[in-house]
Amino acid sequence: MSERRIPRRGFQIAIVLTLLFNLLALLVMIHTTPILFTLFMFVGQPLFVLALALLVGAVVADLREKQLL
Repeated sequence: MSERRIPRRGFQIAIVLTLLFNLLALLVMIHTTPILFTLFMFVGQPLFVLALALLVGAVVADLREKQLL
């Protein structure tokens, strides 16, 4: 019985995007400027949504691969 690979690329990209989002959020909380806040609102939040979509896609792909879904 061969073990199938979990879609690691989707997980890795989602983790990196979430780390970028968290870094932007930390910068906004530490030192809020209009530029940082605008960057967080227009770049940070879409990064988090994209990371969440990638994570859900990777989980669904893994469940389909194991024929659980």
